[in-house]
Amino acid sequence: MIVQAAWSLVRCQHGGKIKEFYDRLYLKKGAKKSIIAASRKMIEVLYTMIRTGELFNSMPENILNRKLAQYGLIVKKNKRRALTQET
Repeated sequence: MIVQAAWSLVRCQHGGKIKEFYDRLYLKKGAKKSIIAASRKMIEVLYTMIRTGELFNSMPENILNRKLAQYGLIVKKNKRRALTQET
């Protein structure tokens, strides 16, 4: 099932770091080996999230705040920290 999620992630336009990882491996190893490696990377990220209790954060906070400001969606730092500490 995680392989299907990885396929979905690498095929979407905004796949993020996992898609970049897949694309880099695809040139060397081919599609099947690359998707298995991307699936493993996703499992490692999920395990780390469960172990540490943190939310997934694919981009640094300064870049996220800049992008949110572009769309007029500025989030207060205290509110965001509260969200990350609750889960």
